[in-house]
Amino acid sequence: MFEQRLKILLAMMGFALAILVVRLIDMQVVHARMYEEQADRALLLRPKTLPTVRGSILDRAGKLLVSDEPCWDIKVHYGILSDDKDYHDAMVKRLKRNNAYGKKLSIEDVEARFNDEVDRMWEDLATFFEGGPDELHERARGICDRIQAIRDDVAKRRGFSAPVREERMSHAVVEGLTDQQQVDARAVLSAYPWVDVEDSTKRVYRGGPAMAHVLGQVVPVTADHLQSDIFADDRLRSLTGTDRIGGSGIEYAMEGRLRGARGEFHGNRAGDVLTSSPPVPGEDVHVTIRSDLQTRLYEMFGEEIASLPYSLSGSIVVLDPRNRDCLAMVSYPSYDPQTFREHYNELRDDTRRNPLAFRAVARQYAPGSIVKPLVCLAGLISGKITTATTFDCQGALFPSKPDSWRCWAAAGSSARKQHGPLVAWEAIKYSCNIFMYNTGQLLGANTLTNYFDMFGLGKESGTCLREEVSGINPTANFMDSIGHPLTPGSARLFAIGQAEVAVTPIQAANLMASYATTEYRHVSLVRQKADSPVWELPGEAAYWQVIRRGMFGVVNDTDGTAYTQARIPVETGYVLIGKTGSAEATPAPVSYKIPFEDVDGSQQVEIKYANTKSDAIDFFLDDHPDATFDPRSIDVAERWPASPAEHGRKHSHAWFVAYMQKADATGQPLWNQTPHIAFSVMVEFGGSGGRVSGAISQKVADVLLEILGPDLDPDYSNAAPDKNLVDDEDHVADSGTEVAP
Repeated sequence: MFEQRLKILLAMMGFALAILVVRLIDMQVVHARMYEEQADRALLLRPKTLPTVRGSILDRAGKLLVSDEPCWDIKVHYGILSDDKDYHDAMVKRLKRNNAYGKKLSIEDVEARFNDEVDRMWEDLATFFEGGPDELHERARGICDRIQAIRDDVAKRRGFSAPVREERMSHAVVEGLTDQQQVDARAVLSAYPWVDVEDSTKRVYRGGPAMAHVLGQVVPVTADHLQSDIFADDRLRSLTGTDRIGGSGIEYAMEGRLRGARGEFHGNRAGDVLTSSPPVPGEDVHVTIRSDLQTRLYEMFGEEIASLPYSLSGSIVVLDPRNRDCLAMVSYPSYDPQTFREHYNELRDDTRRNPLAFRAVARQYAPGSIVKPLVCLAGLISGKITTATTFDCQGALFPSKPDSWRCWAAAGSSARKQHGPLVAWEAIKYSCNIFMYNTGQLLGANTLTNYFDMFGLGKESGTCLREEVSGINPTANFMDSIGHPLTPGSARLFAIGQAEVAVTPIQAANLMASYATTEYRHVSLVRQKADSPVWELPGEAAYWQVIRRGMFGVVNDTDGTAYTQARIPVETGYVLIGKTGSAEATPAPVSYKIPFEDVDGSQQVEIKYANTKSDAIDFFLDDHPDATFDPRSIDVAERWPASPAEHGRKHSHAWFVAYMQKADATGQPLWNQTPHIAFSVMVEFGGSGGRVSGAISQKVADVLLEILGPDLDPDYSNAAPDKNLVDDEDHVADSGTEVAP
């Protein structure tokens, strides 16, 4: 009985086992492919991102200045770049497992072969890189330093250290290959599984040196960029460690518009795309600049600068006073934006010419006499003077102290100008210091700086450029902050544009636009649908006419300070309403001498080219991180200009600011017509504002009429195509020093 039951139980178990075996055979043999496909469809792969394209930058006429263009990059895995031991060991095991070098090699032999291949890889990479092996290795170290900084920053925020995704990625060490180069690269580099040749884009700059500062550059993303990313919460727009971001100029200012959004798709192992979203390219940005005008002014300015004895640099800014569109923003000298990265060290070390300096917005200078019309206007509006008020200029404010608070000296001599009795408009025409000393003294420093503020001094002009500085409006609070409280003489110095007062070339051009329109506006550098806000400036029409009459006389009266140099022909249908200015300038450091003790104990001295002591120290430490030195022992090795200025005077920067007023056939201004153009010319260490910048301004007017047409229309369409695109006058003085307005 028991045996029978046991047989039945075994039979049932055998039957069940047979069914199970049959089912397993059915699943694993007969229908194996079907179930494999179902499993593949059920297994989702990690989302794959699709690259986006950065927006283009175009000028106001629609000419393409900057764009992303297709190219190819050679990328190397971070584990190779950083010589990471874990990656190294994993790669050796993988090569051993795959019999990459043969079946019988030991792990030690595989590792030796692997190390040899890495060395050969660098040699092969160098054949596709113009900078040479040393620069290629330096670029690799730069990538590793940047990724390590990202890792350190993430660890600091998390509270623990862990690998970041950039350490699991490949990074471009050679960029911008052509189609043929990528074919050659694939053939040469196919033996290295840690190297990829991938399609990419490169930023192409078509504006040449004339547009380099305005357009700016894109730079590799750093830890600071990741931490301050404006799109950090947007998964598809947020930055990754392999991205580039606007680092300067319009590229930086318009980052939020130029950056696009990556695409994404989800798929499974069967190759099915389950969900997808296409990449969204960045927006295009149209700047207000006329690139053809910018290029012509840059070329002309370079020719003029080359003829000057001490000057190597300067700036020209052109605005439309009606809406403050910036039509040109020239900083000379400049650089080729396409080769910026390759020549950066050379550009950085050119401390005489400083081609990296964005002078139009990033350098501030004493304005000298270009603020004198504003001083007179402030005096008239405040009631401290009237249109009939007279001050008698006898060459010095205090006749008993002829060497203090002087008027300016005639060119080529030490004789002081004695203008005699003057009213306001005459004082502007002759740029009389004595009139301004008296007016400034009546106004007082607080009132005068209030008017400076009203006209934009001490405030950024509104371009949104990260390079822009605000200049200096020396208010009581500012003077206290630097340990130089206001004195009775402060207002006198401010009234002639000296002492702590400082403006940028773009502020100077905007000041002239305000003189032309009685309005203050922010400057626009990007085309927009709505005009910028308007602040109506105070003052009766008669007061404004006083300063305009004076500035007309500067250029157009035979005894004006710029008549000989800046007056333009009556046949043009315009007159320049302008003001000269020269401001004392101290020769600037261009190199520093650093005594130090080397690691071997030897005493040495090194010259570092830099404009500031702190920069010199930074550059020195880059080359000698372990050297010992005393910062107090560092001295200036060389200044520029090295020679004294002409006639034994001190060096000065040369200003001329103007607007172009429509005139009748006799050369008399048609005051009822709103000017279309205002501009500033600044020549560093140029000397006399009238003789140097005034003469250049005459050529500026010629270029403006040629490019913008007889009506000075910013959108004039018949201008010549831009070949670079693809498709003595017055001198002012403080107590015992002199400069020219």
